Amino acid sequence: MSGCAKAAIIGGAIILVGIVVLVALFIFGLNRFADEVEGAFEDEPCPYLSNQEASDAVGADVDAVSGDSALGRILGLIRDTRLLADAPACFISDSDSNIQIWVSVYDGSDAAEVFATGAEIAGGQVVSSTSTDSGTITVESEPFRGDDVAGLGDEAFCVDVGLLASGGVFARSADRVVFVSALILVEDEGADLFDGSLCERAASVARVLLG
Repeated sequence: MSGCAKAAIIGGAIILVGIVVLVALFIFGLNRFADEVEGAFEDEPCPYLSNQEASDAVGADVDAVSGDSALGRILGLIRDTRLLADAPACFISDSDSNIQIWVSVYDGSDAAEVFATGAEIAGGQVVSSTSTDSGTITVESEPFRGDDVAGLGDEAFCVDVGLLASGGVFARSADRVVFVSALILVEDEGADLFDGSLCERAASVARVLLG
């Protein structure tokens, strides 16, 4: 065999080995990327209630995930932030998305003041005030405070349905304030917006959170 032929064979072998190595590295990298993506979207449990507690509260098999998880941040686009907008949150849902509930929780020694502020916001507030020759023109936010809820913590009231088609309950017990907002489902369509179904559904979850 001539030297040129041997060189060609060796060169071909080196190229083949290089291709095999590159393919192996590509597959390895792809698997690592898939593992990282899967890990990023892995459910992070809600720190305020377990899946079982949430399931018992709503009467169905649901998962409660932290709002700080990747999934929670995505679903945060539909979170009801009319109250406790800056508080830690969790999202509760079933596999068919027939149940969708947001839970916001505030813990602190000033819980009574936080609740009072929330009650004022829910009652409607003056957004702007302008003086004219004809008098003062004021613009107020739409109130969304519903009926008080007896027997739920130290104080609580229903929250009427907002722009995101969700409503629920705002409640306080000692140093904890919770806002539980449930999304309107098919069976709720056409119901009076002041109907108690969403409030009752949210109150069952709030009772677990308040202990």
